Amino acid sequence: MVNRGFGFATVGVVVTVVVVEVEPTSGIVVAAVDVDAAADTVVVDSATVTVVVVDSTVAEGDDVTETSLSLVPHPISTRTTAVAGNQRLTVGVRRLRPVLIPLRAMLRRTLVVGSLIIMALVGCSDGTQQSEVGARFILSQDFPLPTIEPETPALPTTTTGADGVVVEVTDTSRIIVLNEAIAEIVVSLGMKDSIIGRDATTTLATLADVTEVSNGHDISAESVLALRPSVVIGDTRTGPPEALQQLRGAGVAVLIAPEVWTLSELPSRVEMISNALGIPQAGEDLVNLTQRAIDDALKNVGAYASTPRVAFLYVRGTASVYLLGGSGSGADELVAATGAIDVGALNGLSAFTPLTAEAIVQSDPDVLLVMTRGLDSVGGIDGLLALPGVSSTRAAAARAVIAVDDDLLLSFGPRTGSLIARLAEILDTFSSDT
Repeated sequence: MVNRGFGFATVGVVVTVVVVEVEPTSGIVVAAVDVDAAADTVVVDSATVTVVVVDSTVAEGDDVTETSLSLVPHPISTRTTAVAGNQRLTVGVRRLRPVLIPLRAMLRRTLVVGSLIIMALVGCSDGTQQSEVGARFILSQDFPLPTIEPETPALPTTTTGADGVVVEVTDTSRIIVLNEAIAEIVVSLGMKDSIIGRDATTTLATLADVTEVSNGHDISAESVLALRPSVVIGDTRTGPPEALQQLRGAGVAVLIAPEVWTLSELPSRVEMISNALGIPQAGEDLVNLTQRAIDDALKNVGAYASTPRVAFLYVRGTASVYLLGGSGSGADELVAATGAIDVGALNGLSAFTPLTAEAIVQSDPDVLLVMTRGLDSVGGIDGLLALPGVSSTRAAAARAVIAVDDDLLLSFGPRTGSLIARLAEILDTFSSDT
């Protein structure tokens, strides 16, 4: 099977022939392709395509031999699918237009397919091995949310929120969730069908069709009220305060749950939300299920020998935000749970400190931990490793990057135990001299 996580580039030649694997069911097609002499890369815009470039000395009607192939591994990665869980397409690649394959050219070249595929396999083997010890991706789609058997709400309820406001809930049929972790909890409590609105930061695939009512954490009171919610659940980052006041003034029950940055704080948020929704038994069941998963993950961590030094980088290149995580970032709790070392916390940094070349070089991490949207915002793995100071670290030399989907890394919810187990497994593959 051809490794679809890699393309191939020529160096300083004009490309005339390209072999493309489109789909397993479609077989291999061959086409003559005109490429500008200044170009040094040919890529087909598909998450399931491998490109093999043939030297320009091969004319359209010539036989293709081993010596006429110029196979220079050119690593690419894909945002929509993962090869061995860790290959993604860069933004630049995704913008390229697809190549259309002429039927006549396909028929003329079928005799050379076998030899070219063998060469492609040989050319890909080394790159695949390197990718397994380099950048890795942890995807939300690999961690389905556990769901508790639905419980009939016992209403009304009275709950004191994290903001000190007493909230009375009389109806749970129309819920708006204003935080990713809160959305996960409500879904896991068996109340997904009651969710009618969400904030923009809630990216659960199962809620993709639910109406957005915010820009980031800033909600629009008008958008919320237009949905006629019976209860709105946010956390202490939700705002602005004027919007919350407007909702409460309109008679909407608005519950503010606590933020959670440690494993020990996780149960209290679940309990508050489940009690407010009138389903305390479902909340207790979810807390127990989540805690068992975390306990199992922590128990297995002891079997791993590696203790790599990890730097959590919060980056948003489009907004020029570059931060190094420290104590209280949330990531430090997860890293510690895996048995690894968070270099920001080790050096006494606060939760999020401006990333400087001096700080990251001094920390010299073995592994970089980032969120996938942040990674995309700086141009992928290459862009991240080229940041000032980062390029001089051991992590950059080994391309040791772990990217976790944004809705998974700091959610501290029902999937946290599974995340710790997977993160520990990957971190154990990295070496450290500590």
